Amino acid sequence: MSWTLKLKQDGAAPLYRRIEQAIRTGVTEGKLKPGDRVPSVVDIAEDLGVNKLTVLKAFQRLEKAGLLRSEVGRGTFVASDNASPAGGSDPRPEVVRSIRRLREGYSRGLRELLSVERRPGTINLSGGVPSPDTIPDGLLERLSQEVVRKDPRRLYEYGGPAGLVELREAIAALLERRGTTVSPDEIIVTNGSQQAISLIAAWAREDGRTIFCETPTYTGIPGSFMLFGHGIHSIPWERGAPDLELLRSASAGRRPLFYVCPDFNNPTGQAMDAAARRGLADWARAGDAVVVDDSIFREMRFEGDEPPGLYPMLPAGRRFLVGSISKSFMTGLRAGFLVADRALVAELLPYKRYMDLGSPAIVQAIAAAFLRGGYAKHLDKMRTYYRTRRDAAIKALEEFMPEGVTWTRPQGGFQMWVTMPRGMSSVQLFLQGIERGVSIFPGPAHDIDGRFLNSFRLGYGDGTPEQIRTGVKRLAGAVESLLARGPEETTASGLGILV
Repeated sequence: MSWTLKLKQDGAAPLYRRIEQAIRTGVTEGKLKPGDRVPSVVDIAEDLGVNKLTVLKAFQRLEKAGLLRSEVGRGTFVASDNASPAGGSDPRPEVVRSIRRLREGYSRGLRELLSVERRPGTINLSGGVPSPDTIPDGLLERLSQEVVRKDPRRLYEYGGPAGLVELREAIAALLERRGTTVSPDEIIVTNGSQQAISLIAAWAREDGRTIFCETPTYTGIPGSFMLFGHGIHSIPWERGAPDLELLRSASAGRRPLFYVCPDFNNPTGQAMDAAARRGLADWARAGDAVVVDDSIFREMRFEGDEPPGLYPMLPAGRRFLVGSISKSFMTGLRAGFLVADRALVAELLPYKRYMDLGSPAIVQAIAAAFLRGGYAKHLDKMRTYYRTRRDAAIKALEEFMPEGVTWTRPQGGFQMWVTMPRGMSSVQLFLQGIERGVSIFPGPAHDIDGRFLNSFRLGYGDGTPEQIRTGVKRLAGAVESLLARGPEETTASGLGILV
C-alpha cells in the first residue's frame, strides 16, 4: 500500500479531526481498501511532527465508528465491512444480509446471557421502564369505568388506522403544552413507540433511505430497522450529543434517515442542548435528510432548563416525532404515537392498516381519559420520584465506587451510564453482580456491534433509595474485584461492523 496521509488546510478544525478526515477520505475514495494496514500512530506522528496522543485520538474515533480495527501485535487495519466506496452506494444486498445475521446472532447471544436466572432478593438496577409502584391503586379500574360509561358503542368496532379522534386530540394538546403545535390529523396512534419505529422503518425501505442511528441506544431501535432489511450506520454520542461531523461525512452522497433520542437518551440519560439541536436541524435542511425525534422521555425532566423541542426545528415533510404515554405511566398500556406532516401521514396509514387495522379502541380511550384528567398531577409525582432515586444513585456511586469509574448525571428519566476504566468488561460485571444479588445492563447490549464493553446502564427507577444504595454498594464490590484482576486479555470493543 502506497497511500500517504495528507492533511487539508483547515485552520478551524482541530488537528485530530483533520487526521481523522484524511483517513476517512482515503477509505471512501478507495485509496485505503478493506484489510489494508494503516500507518502506525508513531509513524504518522513523526511524519506530521505532531504529538502521538493527537493521532491516537483520531484512531480511537475511527475505531469507534467501525472504519478501523486494531489487532494486538499486528497494527491497525481498515475494517473489512466498513462504509461503502465513493459514490455513497451501500454494500451488496447479500453482504448487508450476512452482516445483519451476524449482528442478530450477537444480539441473541447477549439476550440469552442476560436472561440468566436471578436469585430471590436480587436488586434490579438494569430496568429501563417505570416502576409499577408509581401507579395508584384503583386508577386503571377507575379509568376503565369512566370510558365505558360514555358511549361504549364507540369502542366496539375498529377505531381506524390513525386512532380514536379523542386520543389524537388529547395528544395534540399535550404536545402543544410542550411547545410543539400539531393537529390531530398529523398523529397516528400506535401500539407503543416500538410500533411507531417499525412504521418508519417500513416507509424508509420503500423511500430508499439509508439508516443512521445514535449509539449507544435502545437496541430495539436498530432491531426494528434491520427487521425491514436495513443496514445500520452507528453515530456515537460524544460530549452530550451525537457526533454531527461524523454524521455529516458518513451520510454524504446518500439519502439518510437519522434516529435520535435527544431528551435523556436511553441508556446514557444525556440530553442534547439547544445548539446541538440547531446543528442537527441545519444538517437536515442542507440535504435530503430525514430525522426521527424520539421524545419518549421528554416529559420526565426533573431539573435544569428544558431545551427547545427538536421536531419544530426540522424541515417539514422530512421529520418524524415518536412518543409514548407508557414510559411515564404504565408500559402495559402500549399507548404510543407517531407525528409527521400530513403528506407523510397519508403514506404511513396503509402500513398501519396492514399491520393491525388500528390500535385497540378501549386502550386508546383509557389513555385519552388519563391525558385529559390526572396526567399532569401524575407527572409531577413521577418527576419527584425519579429525582429522589437519581440522587440516591449518585450519592451511592460517589461513596462506594473505586477511583477511575465515571457516570453521567441525568436531569430526567430513570437511567444513567456508568463507565469503568478501559479493559474492564461490563459483561463480566453483570455476571459477578448476579452472584452478589444486583443486576445491571452491560454496555454491549446497547450497541448492535457490541461496543462500549467497559460501560453499563444503571437504572434507578425500580426500588427504594435504600435498595438503590445497597445495590450500588454490591456493584462497587464487584467492580473492585474486576479491577484487582486487571484488564481483560482483549480490550476489543465488539464486532466493529459499520454497514
